[in-house]
Amino acid sequence: MKISVLIITRNRAKMLEGCLNSLVKQTRLPDEVIVVDNASTDNTKKVILSFKKKLPIRYVKEKQIGIPYARNRGIKEASATLILMLDDDCEADKYWVENMIKAHKKYPKAWVIQGRTYSLPPTKIYSLLAEFDRFIFVRNYTAKINLSLKSFFNADFKSELELSTCDTNNFSIKTSYLKKYNLSFDENFYRGEDIDFGIQIVQKKGIIMFSPTIKVHHWERSSLAQVLKQRWYIGRTNARIANKWKKPSFNTNTYTKRVRTLIALPFFCNVMNQWHNFPMLIVLLFLDNIYRLNGYFYEKRILSLERR
Repeated sequence: MKISVLIITRNRAKMLEGCLNSLVKQTRLPDEVIVVDNASTDNTKKVILSFKKKLPIRYVKEKQIGIPYARNRGIKEASATLILMLDDDCEADKYWVENMIKAHKKYPKAWVIQGRTYSLPPTKIYSLLAEFDRFIFVRNYTAKINLSLKSFFNADFKSELELSTCDTNNFSIKTSYLKKYNLSFDENFYRGEDIDFGIQIVQKKGIIMFSPTIKVHHWERSSLAQVLKQRWYIGRTNARIANKWKKPSFNTNTYTKRVRTLIALPFFCNVMNQWHNFPMLIVLLFLDNIYRLNGYFYEKRILSLERR
């Protein structure tokens, strides 16, 4: 298989350098690394070009600011059998490319292979919240409803599950399916375009496999303001998803999931030996929900104005 790695970036030159260094260390180097610079104003281009002798890297400039614009531009530039996507604030395990290829060979009917992401720095409060969110994400988007916290956070967890959406910070897709079904990232989304992309795939009867042995590490937000801003955008995404796919966002199933999330938190603290952080995590989870709701209703208002 010929491999393209696609990274999109904007004003994160220092993080991007760490990301690219992780690709240099791969046991199987990609055939091309496409870095889409989404109108950066820092020294992003200089960092990318400094890897010319280490990686088969290509610099692409996308002037239209927006994650889906940058991803779609990168897809158009890619020429490989598989497109692997990695965020600029992530660092890939040295077996990342190799394990992606193995997973696609193991599941030849899968359109997408979704890897597992771990938080950096691992012991910070916002990293713990992100780890908890990832468990909730996998649990909510898999048919295996009996997925337990204890097994998920066990070092030996290797269960491969079918998901109903995806997360592009650690992800690969066969280009044949992109072309056959004319798949692209919806440019009407500010963020969360990967959730919509996953729904597109599932709607076309595509298969998304989660393989936890394919690992990357993600640098989490470092301040409360950054975390809450991210949650506000998640709320906006939820409203756009509900509007596009005509899905009710507040129904019995959603309420049940929120109750299950609250119940899961103390078990998470027990499994992770983080009882001392339980009060702060409760506060963060409360603020998380408030900001998601605020973003949701803000976007609902925007959508209603657009329809007039």
